[in-house]
Order: sequence, then structure tokens, then C-alpha cells
Amino acid sequence: MEYMTYKCNKSVAILLAAYNAEKYLSAQVDSILSQTYHDWILYIRNDASSDNTQSIIDDYVNNYPQRIVQVDKGGRNLGCRNNFFRLLEAVDSDYYMFCDADDVWLPSKIEESVNAIKEMERKNGSNVPLLAFCDTIVCREDMSVIASSYWRSAKIDPYRYLSYNKVAVCCIAGGSCSIFNSEVKEILFPIADNNLIYDYWIALCVAKHGKLGVINKPLTYYRQHENQVCGVSVGKQGRLLYKLRNIKALYKQYLHEAKELREVGYGPVIKYFWYKFIVLTMKLSHIN
Repeated sequence: MEYMTYKCNKSVAILLAAYNAEKYLSAQVDSILSQTYHDWILYIRNDASSDNTQSIIDDYVNNYPQRIVQVDKGGRNLGCRNNFFRLLEAVDSDYYMFCDADDVWLPSKIEESVNAIKEMERKNGSNVPLLAFCDTIVCREDMSVIASSYWRSAKIDPYRYLSYNKVAVCCIAGGSCSIFNSEVKEILFPIADNNLIYDYWIALCVAKHGKLGVINKPLTYYRQHENQVCGVSVGKQGRLLYKLRNIKALYKQYLHEAKELREVGYGPVIKYFWYKFIVLTMKLSHIN
């Protein structure tokens, strides 16, 4: 299959990776079409879904040909990480926003995100890799609210999690919450051969080579459901008592993460655990 590339003639390229998303896709696309900011193009890649996702995409592309573009129609399954990176590879734009097929965006999300990244460019220069990220409203599958602010529910002060070492052990810059400039794309390709989640790897690279910024408000309804690839920990899973009761499983998870980071040049395993301890004490002290 011959892969095409696209030059986005709007300021923002929205990159939506879809897989078996028939239950949620329309709500997400409709929320993008309802944005207060209009200088964008939505690029969708269907990751070889087996449900009705393709038919839904076809309808939107036919109805909004100037707004919505399908990338690699009929392409093979790449998995979540590589689906997003394929979209990023295919599209050239000034700014990028990743989009999960099962979320819903608040009407001002793009406008406020663009304002934030442009303010970062004013302060740091446009030739610096820059990424700004927002908070989320965590919801159940039916969109009923679990937490009106993920950061508040997890006792996170986002401004204290911007350094390279903090991002490595506690990354809160989710892909669907972020906007970044074209300089970020330049430092990502060629894509490193690792197993790190796509948004975690991007945030880690920006923290090391550029600047992260905070949009200190929720701009996305983040839907939690049984079919999603990964989610955030709210409620009992985010509490210390839960973590202590599951200390063996958490240790294995953290050790695995530490070894993966060591392979990409972060440093020894003990460094990872040291910064994990620092983050834990921050939460326990309620300073943040």
C-alpha cells in the first residue's frame, strides 16, 4: 500500500486514531465540529476495525470534505501507539492535537489550547519543542461524571510535574489533552524502537529537549470503559491504602517501567525508584 502525506492548510491538525469505535466516535467528532475555534482539519485513521467504524468515518468525510480527511483507508492494524505515530508522520502542520475516539471535547478546547501554545511560543520562541496540556473530567461510559477534575481527585499540582525526572515517573500530559508545535515532531522522528506509550514518550522527549506547559482547567470529557487501551486511576486505585495492599504488583510494574526507561537512556533503576519516592512524598504531604 502506498502511503500518502498531507500538508494541513489550517493551523491545527487534529489526529484521531480509531479502532472499533462505533459506540463513541460520532459523539467525539460532533464535539470537534462544535468547537469555537475553526482553523483546523481532522485527520482520522481507522486501525482495521471490525465493527461499523469505517462506515461512520465515510459518512463524516462525505459530509465534511473540507474538514475531515481519512488517512490510509483500508490500511493494516498498527496498534494504538503506531496508529497515532502514523498519523503524525503523515501530516505536516503548525500545531497538532491528538484525539481519542471515545472522548468528548468541551467547545473551547481547541481555542484555549491554541492560545496556550502561542503564549508559550511568545515566551520561549517558536523554534523550541513545546507542548501544553489540560486537565480532564473523568466520566463513566454513559458520560456520568466520576471526577470533575482528574488533577484535583489525584491531588496533583500540575506545575510540579513538568521536569524530565517527574515526567519519567508520573506523566500527567495525556495525548488527548495536549497540543504541541511542529518542533516536537522534529525531535520524535525517526520513532524510537521502544514499548513506551505514545503520549508518555512524547512528553518525556519534550521535557528533555523543550518545554511543557499547563492549561489549568478541564477541557475534555475522558470516558472510562472496559474496552479502552489504558485509563487513569481515580477513586480507590489512586489511594495510598489501595497501593499498599497491592504493593507486590505495583513493585513489579514499577520495576518493569524502570527497566524500559533504562533502555532508552533515562538512567539506572534506582534513579526511577528515587523519583517515584519523591512523587509519593509530594502526594502524602498534600503540598500539591
